[in-house]
Amino acid sequence: MDHKFSHIGIPTTGEKNWDGFYEPGKIHYTDFSNDEFGIEWVKFDADSPMPELMQTVAHVAYQVDNIEAALEGKEILVETFSPGEGVRVAFITHNGSPVEFMEVAE
Repeated sequence: MDHKFSHIGIPTTGEKNWDGFYEPGKIHYTDFSNDEFGIEWVKFDADSPMPELMQTVAHVAYQVDNIEAALEGKEILVETFSPGEGVRVAFITHNGSPVEFMEVAE
């Protein structure tokens, strides 16, 4: 299974110039593709249903060709969801840290 580094996501409680908001997860985020170091800032609303680990610990994200194959045998933190058209993501726990897998439709 190929894992291509995509970005790092860093939780914050501060304000940024948010690029988007994922309503179901109550997550504000910046676009990592606009950051020279591939950093995505994320801020969770107080009533976000996302796991505490995801809200408090930085995550590394990898682009994968097949998200189901990437998740096989892994400890799922957040089940697969689609934050935008043509994108599916899921989070696992790896050595106590969240890791994101992203599948992007070509």
